[in-house]
Amino acid sequence: MIKKELFDGRYEILKVIGTGGMSTVYLAKNIKLDTLWAIKEINKVPSVGIDLFVEPNILKKLNHPALPRIFDIIEDKNSIYIIEDYIEGITLDKKLLRCGRIPERIVISWAIEICKVLIYLHNLKPNPIIYRDMKPSNIILTSEGKIKLVDFGIAREYKTNVENDTAYIGTRGYAAPEQYGSAQTDVRTDIYSLGVTLYHLLTGKSPNEPPFTIKPITELNENLSKGIEYIVAKCTEIDPEQRYQSAQELIEDLINLDKINLYYNKRLVIKKLKIALMIFLLLFFTYVTYIGIIEIKRFL
Repeated sequence: MIKKELFDGRYEILKVIGTGGMSTVYLAKNIKLDTLWAIKEINKVPSVGIDLFVEPNILKKLNHPALPRIFDIIEDKNSIYIIEDYIEGITLDKKLLRCGRIPERIVISWAIEICKVLIYLHNLKPNPIIYRDMKPSNIILTSEGKIKLVDFGIAREYKTNVENDTAYIGTRGYAAPEQYGSAQTDVRTDIYSLGVTLYHLLTGKSPNEPPFTIKPITELNENLSKGIEYIVAKCTEIDPEQRYQSAQELIEDLINLDKINLYYNKRLVIKKLKIALMIFLLLFFTYVTYIGIIEIKRFL
């Protein structure tokens, strides 16, 4: 933990703004520039399979308006310190605490923004970046209403010549099944976690509270559309082959949600017409049978 009032001779530590298993994030002011920064302190605790320099090394490669910029890396015998943009806003887990659940139209607009970030990360050269930790607490809504993705602590580069991940880690409930298996995580891993995040935002139900499973979302909120229910269900398929295969595929369905809803509405109308026809035929044949019995009795 940073105990100095003035860190590195220029950063005044104002307060702790986040804590995790191996890290603490501080809000700090550069007294020379009079600017605010976030300082992430990562403890050098021996951890098998975890490279503590993965996050700063990944952040150095990134250049996207929805991602934090890295300014400096400082190291001592106990910790690594990442100096990066301070993003002012509210994390979506805290937003959920205030609101209970988020209206569908707002969630869709956020999902489109997140997909654009994933498209950027998943198409980086020479190796795509797999984020692996999508969840409400890692998404910040800024005061301007923009979405920012933070905390690349367990992100990794996807490499075609690797069969599995070096470490199996993720946030329980949001992590895809393959994050704890014997396969390499890929872009579909982020699709799964985004699907669980959308589920949480739309229903107000965390995957870590009863019923501890991803149910059809209209069972929890009947006002949600069948289109968004289809999207969440496809994102969260256990088998990666059954999910969206890219963030581009997903964003296309999000943008064309009205078409998906129209398709489901047509199916619903057809289903109702079939039921009505079956009832009509059942009543008709019942009536004909009744008349037939009456006529037979008359002739006997």
